[in-house]
Amino acid sequence: MPLTEAWRELHRSHFPDLPLDCGNLRDPGVIYSEDLRDWSDKATTPDQARMERYIDRYDLRDARVLHVGIGNSGFAKRFHARVKEIVGTTIDEPEIRVARSLALPNYRFVVHNKYSGRDKVVERKFAFVLDNNPTSPCCCIRHLADLFEFYLKVLAPGGQIVTDRQGLEWIPAGANARWSFDFDDLAAIGAVAGLLASRMSRNVYVLSRSAPLAPDLSSRSRHIVRHVSMLPGRIIRNGPRKIARFARKSIKWVLASTVPWALPARHRPDKTYRG
Repeated sequence: MPLTEAWRELHRSHFPDLPLDCGNLRDPGVIYSEDLRDWSDKATTPDQARMERYIDRYDLRDARVLHVGIGNSGFAKRFHARVKEIVGTTIDEPEIRVARSLALPNYRFVVHNKYSGRDKVVERKFAFVLDNNPTSPCCCIRHLADLFEFYLKVLAPGGQIVTDRQGLEWIPAGANARWSFDFDDLAAIGAVAGLLASRMSRNVYVLSRSAPLAPDLSSRSRHIVRHVSMLPGRIIRNGPRKIARFARKSIKWVLASTVPWALPARHRPDKTYRG
């Protein structure tokens, strides 16, 4: 899409060290090797796991979820039975092969470059869009604008785009260091796109058209039950210290959900930024 004056001004004021337009219309954003991109045979990363824990608190039975960058399809394996549909995207054939081999119900996967502006392959609207690495593969502001246009096309009313501090900051060796984004960078981009940026925790960030809705009490309760049911296996693998760590996290989560003012300031949800 042609760059609007708002995006040009964002480039001048906030990202002057990044290219405005790379001129690559064939495969924008494909700036590092397949070995770094392909996650088909690698373990789920900590940032991806945090994003999954975040949406695990919600009632997903009627939700469609878009997973940008399917990797090992671990997200689909975990959530496919709890959602209406998962659609996953990738630009790497090994990840498609792994997804196909799983033959999971409610899981559809397609080859799609999120910076391309060619978005017809991804249909419908989604309650959640998960993308743990939205900016580091990008090539220029023009294609970053195309990514956010794509987000807006597929985001359902009340929907959330979920990302993580670690993935947002990460860049490969030799890349332009300015592609390492922080929350304020994300908020600045969101403002131009008409999205509100919210810190949901120290690591998990959300973009949405309005303040993201909190999960209801019943879905929170199911979230706790699922975590408690996994505790014996975690104790076997990690030892009794897991009990104390889990208890501390559970108490903090309950307080944050009900009486956030009772928490120390550093543990309270941070302010949001609106465009």
